[in-house]
Amino acid sequence: MERRIILPGEKIAEGRLGAPNTYYDGAVTYAAVIGMVDDEGRYIPLENRYRPVVGDVVVGMVTDVRHAGYEVELNLPHGGFIPTRDIRLTLQLGDFVICRVKTVNEVGDVDLGEVRRLPKGKIIEFPSAKVPRLIGKKSSMIGMLKDYTGGDIMVGNNGYVWMSEKSDMPLLLKAIAMIERKAHKSGLTDEIANFLKSQVGDKPRTPTGGETGEGVESVGEEGETGAEPGYKNEQSESGSSGENYGQQ
Repeated sequence: MERRIILPGEKIAEGRLGAPNTYYDGAVTYAAVIGMVDDEGRYIPLENRYRPVVGDVVVGMVTDVRHAGYEVELNLPHGGFIPTRDIRLTLQLGDFVICRVKTVNEVGDVDLGEVRRLPKGKIIEFPSAKVPRLIGKKSSMIGMLKDYTGGDIMVGNNGYVWMSEKSDMPLLLKAIAMIERKAHKSGLTDEIANFLKSQVGDKPRTPTGGETGEGVESVGEEGETGAEPGYKNEQSESGSSGENYGQQ
């Protein structure tokens, strides 16, 4: 099935789909925001605000240090919190971390666990709805970006992307901007590959292993992940955990 753009109000499928950013009229499911149907028949919203789900992997920065724990900025109205009792490492103000969402209460406060500190680098914001396109099927896109820019990359479900200081930052930022701009297009992985080859040649700059430490990885399409074994989140094309939405 060919990828196609879905406009707000357009029919997605007969019957009810449990996908975010859709609505059901009793017989048919419609899109509430602009999105696309991929080549496997799944609806992917291209505009939405990230809502944390237990089990999501998120990237953030420590913004407050207290006796009880650490406040973490997660690109959300409410920050995340790492209780001191749940971790053995000591964090500092400004540290970058990758964590798993442990609990979310009724007002949106998030408790975090499985915390790993990330090395020096840079965090940028990427639309959370397009995160699966940044990862690629079987981590094809994120793996290619790492190979051609020479450093590690960690992508959170919350849309924060950590990039190692060892990366070719200008090239990586250009490639990520292209992915964001063209997320709705088919053949995107090949287009990005051709762009990267035009900049650095056919030989990738494979990053050295172990930079982010054991057990750290980002989450991609269909539960695929972006680095060493550790986090094993189930993520669908919709960017939510635990279910492949819109599969027909």
